[in-house]
Amino acid sequence: MWQKLAEIINTLVAQYQKLYRLGNEKRGVLVNVDIKSLEKIVHQEEAIVEVINKAEKERQKVINLLTNQDVKIRPNMQMRDVLAQCPDIKLRGTLKQSHDALHDIVKKTQELQSNNEIMISAALDAINFKLNQLGGTSVEPVYGSTGQERVSHEKNFDLEV
Repeated sequence: MWQKLAEIINTLVAQYQKLYRLGNEKRGVLVNVDIKSLEKIVHQEEAIVEVINKAEKERQKVINLLTNQDVKIRPNMQMRDVLAQCPDIKLRGTLKQSHDALHDIVKKTQELQSNNEIMISAALDAINFKLNQLGGTSVEPVYGSTGQERVSHEKNFDLEV
């Protein structure tokens, strides 16, 4: 059972590393506002997240099985405490290294995703600005009678054919 847990943690590490690499690619795509490349990356990320979710469910199943087998393991224990219960010292060291690697890559990936969210928001603002500029739309500095922003549209194009 402990070996299965080690395999699952290694799978999670590998998948988060892929997600981190894609996050770095996404940063470049966001800077260039390349929508087609962004769509490809998002689809790849979705596939990786699906594998991560599946592996996480497996990890939880293994932890529950270990909980049923060993009275020293409780469901609310931290992972480091659970790993300390492994009877094989060599495997315990491997599990600890894998868990530390997983912790580090998850933290790096979360930071990268947070930064990318800021870039996505900025890219969307730039796109909205450009669309409003092309369409002649502007938001006036006053509110309408219903409390909504007053938006005015200039007629930049003659759409009658």
